[in-house]
Amino acid sequence: MGQQPNMPLTIEDLPRPEARPAPPRRWRATRPGDPSSPGEVPWGGAFGTPGPDTGYALRLLADGGEAAEETRALATVMAARASRLGRAPVAADVEAARILLASAPAEGRRGRGAEGARRLLESLESDLLAAPLEDLRRRRPEGSA
Repeated sequence: MGQQPNMPLTIEDLPRPEARPAPPRRWRATRPGDPSSPGEVPWGGAFGTPGPDTGYALRLLADGGEAAEETRALATVMAARASRLGRAPVAADVEAARILLASAPAEGRRGRGAEGARRLLESLESDLLAAPLEDLRRRRPEGSA
């Protein structure tokens, strides 16, 4: 609607520029233990090898019909393999985990919880965790499908 001629505009009626916020200040980690760069994030040893969305291994195994113990072992190996390769678990890791578990010594497959998972991963050859699937297929133990 246009301006009515009998209503004069004053300076208070005119649009005003809005104040814009200042750019955000730079933030740095200052507390002890706060990593300030990706290079400072703990890796390996007691910290393990973190990987993105390692829980996806359970989703891949959801319809497999394995027993709970076997599912835990497969998910542990899949998560370790995927994090060693710097990615989330994929469908090919299911077959790789089955091959790796078939070659693992029986004493490495015993135990529950974190201690059992640690023992299982220690019983596997560490270079095989990151090996290509084709190499694992060639090394498959006799009698395993």
